[in-house]
Amino acid sequence: MSNQVEGVRDSDATRSRGQKMEEGLRWFSDFFFRPVTWLFGNLGLSPNLITVFGLAVGIASGYFLAVGSVPLAAGLFTFAGVLDIVDGYIAKKLDRITVFGSFLDSFSDRLSDAAIFLGLMVYYLELGEGVYVGLSLVVLVTSFLISYVRARAESLDVHCKAGLMARAPRTILLLIGLFFNGLSPWVLKVVLWILAVLLVETLIERLIEVWKALKE
Repeated sequence: MSNQVEGVRDSDATRSRGQKMEEGLRWFSDFFFRPVTWLFGNLGLSPNLITVFGLAVGIASGYFLAVGSVPLAAGLFTFAGVLDIVDGYIAKKLDRITVFGSFLDSFSDRLSDAAIFLGLMVYYLELGEGVYVGLSLVVLVTSFLISYVRARAESLDVHCKAGLMARAPRTILLLIGLFFNGLSPWVLKVVLWILAVLLVETLIERLIEVWKALKE
C-alpha cells in the first residue's frame, strides 16, 4: 500500500504546473458541458465528423472576428471549444479512438488557432492598432512553436508538457477577452499581453525541458 501511495506522489511530482492546471480545466470543462456531451453521445455521430464540424465553426469564428463581429465570434469560438471536448468524449464512449482521429484533432486545433488569431490580426488592422496586430502574430507563431516542440519531443520519446500556457488555458483566456471586449476594448488587449508573455514562458520552459532530457 505504501509503495502505491509513494508511486502516486512521484507521478504527481513529475507533472508540471501547466499540466496540472490543464488537467483541472479539462475536468471542469468535461463536468460543465456534460449535458452537451451526453446529447452528442446519443446522436451516434462519428467523432471525426464532429471534429470537422468544430473546425468549420472555429474558422467561422475567425471570419466574424475579422469583420468586427466580436460577440458572434466569441459565441462561435465557445461552441468550437465545446465540440473539441465532445469529439474526444464520443471517441472514448464509442471506443473509436484511432491514430487518424488523433491526427485530425490536432490538425483541426492548429487550423482553428490560426483562424482566430488571423481574425484578430485583421480586426486590429482595421482599427489601426498596429501594436496589437503584431502581438496577435506573436501569439499565433508562439502557440504553433509550442505545439511543434511538443510533437517533435514526443517523437523522440521525451515528455514535454512544461509551462502554463497549454491549449486549454489559453483558449479560456482568449474567451474571457472576447466576451468582455464589449465592456472595454482593453480587456482583450490585456489578455493578448498576458497570452504573449506566458506563451513565451511556456516555449522557453519546454525547450529547456527537452534540452535537459536529451543531454543526459
